[in-house]
Amino acid sequence: MIMVSPKRLAGLFGITIFAALVTVSASAEYNWSNQVTIYSDGMEWQYTEQLSDMDSYVFKYDIDKKQGNKDHFVSTWELMKADKRMRERFRDSIEREMDVKIDNSSLGIKVLDIDASLSKNALGKVKGMTELTNTYQVTYSFPGGLPENGSTIWLLGEPGSLLSVNFPEGTQIISTKGIDNVSIGTSYLSGRFGATNECINANDNESLNNECVTDESLANEVVTNESATNNKGANTEGAEITYIIDIIPPLQNNLSEKPGENESTIPVSTDIPFPGTVYVLLVIAAAVLLSKD
Repeated sequence: MIMVSPKRLAGLFGITIFAALVTVSASAEYNWSNQVTIYSDGMEWQYTEQLSDMDSYVFKYDIDKKQGNKDHFVSTWELMKADKRMRERFRDSIEREMDVKIDNSSLGIKVLDIDASLSKNALGKVKGMTELTNTYQVTYSFPGGLPENGSTIWLLGEPGSLLSVNFPEGTQIISTKGIDNVSIGTSYLSGRFGATNECINANDNESLNNECVTDESLANEVVTNESATNNKGANTEGAEITYIIDIIPPLQNNLSEKPGENESTIPVSTDIPFPGTVYVLLVIAAAVLLSKD
């Protein structure tokens, strides 16, 4: 009969528990999505994080351990500290590497605000597994404005995460790079951040490889911004979107123009009176003058 020492039994038990946790963690649900709204003078990037099962447990355990008193319970003040910590982490990450570029440059792009909203479902006992939805939002400004004559915008996101981008009304999306399962609509696209550098033409959503529209080819036709004509060293990661904003001039209505300084607002008839009418008026005027005499 083979005897097994208590230490070995404890070790085997520990390995079994670890394997079980890894298995549960692998089946846990974790989703990360990106909703980007681009304006003429800035951009809002909202991140949505969904956790459940083992992932939610790890999230709460991390808050209690690093932000709280390690009592296996997440309180309101611990969640508020975690909220602040998340904002700081986002800001530090962006300061180290800007995740937005226009014409392959982040110069002039400023971070105005970073907001975080952690799920209230995280409150309570750490061991309880529940569904959590956390949202984070970063607001950027483009002091120079979004180039209206056509350019590219580059976004760096987590590979495989969902992506949706809304452009200003009237934007025509020409092509994309680094977006898997891309679907392009009017001033809108959706897909996933991909690891490939495949270029997709917006007209037929087919891969064009060397034939796809680039910044340089676009610059020869419509782009006047100098930085858009030279895209050497463009990022191989992230999503790159080439676009044109169609500018429609406002309708001119001469009737709505304000009168000049010496112009009258009273309509004046330009029709010449009928001769018979003029004769009658002269007779009446002469009769009035004679009656006064």
